[in-house]
Amino acid sequence: SSHLATQKCPSCEHHPASMQPAMQPVDGSILQVLGGLSGEPLTVHLTSQEAKKIESVRDLKRCLTRNVTRPLGRTPGTPFSVHWIRLIHTDASMASMELHDEDPVNPETWEWLEQGSLRYMLADVFSFPPEALPSGDDLKFSYENLEELLDPKLLIGYAFKLCKHGGQAWCENVFTLWTSALLSLSSNQVNAVENILGHTLLNRCFSLLQGLDEAEELMRAADPDCDNRNWPDSYEDFYDKQWPDDAFEDFLHKTFASMTIALVRQKADPQRVKEIFRNMFTEKVKSIVWKLVQGQSCGCNRRSCTRGALRFGLGADLLMALIERGLPRCCWAGHWGPFNDSLLRHIMAPLAAVPGDWEPEDGAKAKLCIFLAERFSLEELCHQATDGQIALGHAEVFCECPWAADTPWIEVRDVIRERMQRQVREFQGSLLALVDLARSVRASFGGGIDALEALPAFEEQMWQRAAIIREEWLRMGWTFAQDSANGQVSEVLDWHFRAVGQGIVC
Repeated sequence: SSHLATQKCPSCEHHPASMQPAMQPVDGSILQVLGGLSGEPLTVHLTSQEAKKIESVRDLKRCLTRNVTRPLGRTPGTPFSVHWIRLIHTDASMASMELHDEDPVNPETWEWLEQGSLRYMLADVFSFPPEALPSGDDLKFSYENLEELLDPKLLIGYAFKLCKHGGQAWCENVFTLWTSALLSLSSNQVNAVENILGHTLLNRCFSLLQGLDEAEELMRAADPDCDNRNWPDSYEDFYDKQWPDDAFEDFLHKTFASMTIALVRQKADPQRVKEIFRNMFTEKVKSIVWKLVQGQSCGCNRRSCTRGALRFGLGADLLMALIERGLPRCCWAGHWGPFNDSLLRHIMAPLAAVPGDWEPEDGAKAKLCIFLAERFSLEELCHQATDGQIALGHAEVFCECPWAADTPWIEVRDVIRERMQRQVREFQGSLLALVDLARSVRASFGGGIDALEALPAFEEQMWQRAAIIREEWLRMGWTFAQDSANGQVSEVLDWHFRAVGQGIVC
């Protein structure tokens, strides 16, 4: 532990009226707390108003903690260090007395500061017993490099050790400092290119999020006694008297993902985001991003079989933030994977497979579905996966369930319908291309005569275009089997449907 002698400048000293020094601080004057760490002075400049707010030893400690800028010692193998400041008074006889947080800062305290007899010690939190651990506001957070600060193995292992020593609630308190440290980075630091591959801090964040999939293994690796533990008697050395359970992994997901989302929204440069992912293999990016949203399915379309997704819909929030900050379209649109899915359908297929398996946390995924639907082309919305289904088909199946009425998926369905209707009316392609899309939608809804009932714009636009083509064919001398205009328009449509069925689409 290091010691710092602290001394207050007499000319700026603030005392109660009963013990006022000759010189009084006035508006704009500066209070100085001087000291030394290994012989180096520390000066803290305070206005008189700030000085008046130092009423307790806790206030004085926090003032000093905020102003310690030099790197502190870090335990090897840890991503960061957390220290607590202890104030010690040493009198002329070299007797020492520790000042406690609740003690007031009185004239005697200022006298000790003036004399240089008040020293502080920075102690690693692991040197304190659990019952003596301070709150996060009283701690000093320090790290040596960003690479280790975002290393999954180091970070999850250290979180485990903090939880073991002081409990999950205290660990969460400490990690607010970690989040604050990363969000306080400048935009230049966040967007700086680290290697020839064009990687930035954002790539490290993605590696961290992927590492959550191995959280349990990393926690076991951080516990030297893991192999010798037998439930329940072997957890007496844990503050919470138990192995960190699923709630601890929930905390890791919320902390790591929320920090990354905030970093993307607040600091990521759109051009840099484009460059990062444009330089990566598109299929790999899709694999990473889609997995964080929905997980990696074993193929049975059951949610319990997915791994790797961020919990609480945080993967959906992250993807929306990335898209808004420049994620290339090829990384989230189109289709991919063993089921030839679009991301929209990839999210909704498990929902339709197990309709009752909806959770409130899925609201973020529903929001992402709306976000994607508003950006997908008509071709993407009509895309059939290997099972012949389109995204709207899954939404319709789920929304037919009685328990769907109070879920956000009703809005998802309505937005997809509205988007498809609008895009059909604005479609610039040929009638053959429109018929091809209509056939995909019809097939997804069973192929019946009323399959397009929920999307009347298809029938309207196909009929209007077929009517125009009928006029063109008549001018070219085409002979129709039907005498009526409506019958002839139907013949035009039938011809186009047969042509598309034979693979003629242009």
